[in-house]
Formats: sequence, C-alpha cells, structure tokens
Amino acid sequence: MGHLSAIPRRIFAGLLSLALASAVAVLAAAPPAVAHGTLAMSTPAEGTTVTGPLTVVELYFTEKVAANAYFTITAPGGGRVDSGWTHGAPKPLDRPVREYFLVNGKFEPKEYTTGFPAVLTVAHLPVAGQYSVSYLSAASDGDPVRGALTFRYDGPPTPAPQGWQPPTNQPDPALLAAAEGHGTSGGGHGTSGEVSSSSAASAPPAGPSAPPAA
Repeated sequence: MGHLSAIPRRIFAGLLSLALASAVAVLAAAPPAVAHGTLAMSTPAEGTTVTGPLTVVELYFTEKVAANAYFTITAPGGGRVDSGWTHGAPKPLDRPVREYFLVNGKFEPKEYTTGFPAVLTVAHLPVAGQYSVSYLSAASDGDPVRGALTFRYDGPPTPAPQGWQPPTNQPDPALLAAAEGHGTSGGGHGTSGEVSSSSAASAPPAGPSAPPAA
C-alpha cells in the first residue's frame, strides 16, 4: 500500500514542477514595459541619506518634461517644502537607459545616454527624517510619466524663507485626465506612488507582437 500511495505523490510533484516551469517561460517571453520619458536618475538618489544643506532636488528624465509637469516635495510631517521648479541643463546619465517602441508590430529598443532635468527648489528642511518627491508629467507620445522617490535628511533643521508659505497648487486637470485615461503601470506610464526607475535595461521581447484583431 505504501508503495502505491507514493506514486500519486510523485506524479503530483512532477505536474507541479511542469506548471512552475511553464509559468517562468511565460514571464520570460512577456514583452517589455513600453515606457517613455522615464525617470533615469536623481540627486539625491532614491533611498540615500543627505547630511548637509539641500536647496534643490534634480530629477533626470530620458526626455524633457512637459511645461505643465507637477512636482512636490513632502517633509516627514506631511507638509510640502517645494518652491517651484525649472528645466535644467542636460547631462550624461550615470548608466544608459533602454526604452522600447512598437514599430511595425515589433518592439524596438532605444538607448538613452542623456538626462533632461527638472530642478525642484527646496524651501527648507524643517526636521530630520524621510522626504518624498513626487512627479507627474507627460511623455512626447502623450503617455503619463508618474512616480515618487524618497531620501532621508539627517542634518539640522533649516529655516523657511521669510514670508514663504507651503504651496497648495494641484496638477493641471488635463495632465490628470491623461494619466487616468492611460491607467496605471510601472516604468513611466503612470504609477500609483511607485518609483519609476528604469536605469536597468528591460529584457527584449521574445518575438513580434501581433496586431490586434479587426
């Protein structure tokens, strides 16, 4: 009896291994995330600690962010400490970034080696702790670019400029509508507060993508 009961267990284990192998194969064959205009690097970098005075945060994207892009910097207590932003001078990326474009039914990679910055002014740093930087923009093809990153500040508090008030502005309604219309996905198409980091190149697709059925 013991010998017979062992057979189904071996069959079940074999079927489980086959199912897991099939799942891995499906994931490996999945097409890459088609993200454009993504965040490539930042200063401070995601998850790093700053100990000295900080007056700006620089976010480098693979293309120039939209004129109506929206940025916030939030202190540990929840209040905003950003004070506007400007386009900065492009600079070489620390690592190339690969993005994919659908061309004639196939995903074609494109490498980016230059970062286009949005320079966010930091009004002050009221307390030590974790600060959050969020961004919402639109890529040149209309896809939303959305995400957030964090850094830690361990230096002394810095005073707010005289007469300064925390900003209360909100994103451009057209920008929000575009983001909601495209849904949410990683890598720059729109995330729900997720960091949109694409410094590591995505794996290329297994083959051509079939056009949708008529």
